[in-house]
Amino acid sequence: MKITTDQRYRKALHVCSAELSKEQGENPRAAAQCFFRMGVVLSRLGETGGAIRCFADAFMLRDLSSELVKAQQWRLFHDTQMAVYILGKRNRIISTLAEGDMVHDLIKRRWYELRSEMERSEIPFAGTDLSAWFRTVRIDFPWDMEDVLQEDGTPFDQIQDDILEECVIITH
Repeated sequence: MKITTDQRYRKALHVCSAELSKEQGENPRAAAQCFFRMGVVLSRLGETGGAIRCFADAFMLRDLSSELVKAQQWRLFHDTQMAVYILGKRNRIISTLAEGDMVHDLIKRRWYELRSEMERSEIPFAGTDLSAWFRTVRIDFPWDMEDVLQEDGTPFDQIQDDILEECVIITH
């Protein structure tokens, strides 16, 4: 009996899960690698919500310098923007660790800019639904030209709010 691609991916997902359970938080880089691999597998299986969560976790863990790791607003912003990036790609996958690190750094830089703008604002920010507000923040992600040239606008403009909302909710 021939093993199908789907069966191979499901086996890989099981192996990644087992490897992750061995880490027990001792090596964040190794755990990040497992999350990244799981994200790739889930993406290829078409399980976009789970893939987004894995990718978001992977690149948060890879940023060992981040003092923001436990900040709840930062995490919500990061996960929302990571979902925007992934959903804006035709293949819904982060191909390399370098690509994910770059996207994470863009999100982090925009977060610091956003916090600075809020602190300098003469009008106090009283937003209660931060997730809705975070979805309106635009980051100039470097999507592949294939993704941009297919339709009018940017991939960000093409994402339907209900799909984004569902994927972001899944990640929390």
